[in-house]
Amino acid sequence: MLHPNSLYYDHLKPEELAFLKKTADFVAREIAPHAAAWEEKEELPRDLFTKAGRAGLMGMLAPKSVGGQELSMLCFCLAIEEIARHCGAFAMNMAAHNALCVGHPLGHASDELKKKIFPSVLNGDWMVAWALTEPNAGSDTGGVETTAAQSPDGTWRLNGHKLYITMGLHSDRMVVMAITGRDEKGKKEFSAFWIETKHIEPVRKVPTTGVRASNTSEFYLKDVPAEMIGARGKGQHAALACLDGGRLGIAAMSIGLGRGAVEIAKQRMLTRRQFGKRIADFQALQFRLADCEVELRAAEALLLPPCVMHARGQKFSLEASFAKLYASEAASRAANSALQICGGWGYTRDTSVERMWRDARLCEIGEGSSEVQRLIISRVVLKEAEEKYGLAEPKK
Repeated sequence: MLHPNSLYYDHLKPEELAFLKKTADFVAREIAPHAAAWEEKEELPRDLFTKAGRAGLMGMLAPKSVGGQELSMLCFCLAIEEIARHCGAFAMNMAAHNALCVGHPLGHASDELKKKIFPSVLNGDWMVAWALTEPNAGSDTGGVETTAAQSPDGTWRLNGHKLYITMGLHSDRMVVMAITGRDEKGKKEFSAFWIETKHIEPVRKVPTTGVRASNTSEFYLKDVPAEMIGARGKGQHAALACLDGGRLGIAAMSIGLGRGAVEIAKQRMLTRRQFGKRIADFQALQFRLADCEVELRAAEALLLPPCVMHARGQKFSLEASFAKLYASEAASRAANSALQICGGWGYTRDTSVERMWRDARLCEIGEGSSEVQRLIISRVVLKEAEEKYGLAEPKK
């Protein structure tokens, strides 16, 4: 479906509008009819990723030279939003795959390693996971304890414990963050590696409240052979750069979930009758709907600037935090209001509203929690104020 925010169209090329139309058709045909069943089974079919790869959804941001679609960040976000309207789990997988699993090696791997990776990660032949999180590490990347040791012959071996990794046990290859030593200041030296998933030791699919069809994984790395991605000690910088794009993907996923839930609520308002009239005629519910629409449109407005900045080659970390923070919380509020509007029917699994309600909650946690986004924003704002008013404290 065409997006209701017409401001977006001024920033999209004709071929991108055509891609979004193809994406909507793909979602209507391959995802929407099956999303509830996948949720019940708590698994996404492998062939869905192959089909998505053939449709271009696995390589939206990658250049055509390696087999990608070379789309703008805005087009990518709108595609994620369209998927999320019907299946949050698959939207999350596509957001993570494009921004992290593809973005990391694309931006930092050697030419030799890129030849091994592309186009297999773009056309659906390989599923890839991005493994940062551990029992003591998430937004605090300094908590990573997985280690990488280099053998005399130059090969690397990984040892550690990874947790809450999206599609970890269903992937074919994986990007893994590990510690390769200490720098001259004694801080952990953070590096990234490329591995074959067949070498890991699976633990379990972690049961989650939302996005149940996605494989949230726990596993161990025990002497796993690996190839380094990029320069030694530069993994943290590369990871944080990828997370900026990842946060825009989660913002788009949030908006899609909120929109999907509200669409169901609107239909319910127009068809459900109580006390002799449609519930759409009750002002209390009209006001709830109005608040949802205002917040979702505000979230869309915050998503546009970082997408434009990305297209211009500008740094957009702060703007990504704005978009991710507001969109995720607005989506949770919208899904909650949609469920309330739908009443008892909305709380049942006869409708997708309760699934979207649960899925939206994750968006306030993944890719940097709301608290982390507020920390990033406040630090930048206060630093700007220090410089503006000359109030910075002297360094100790």
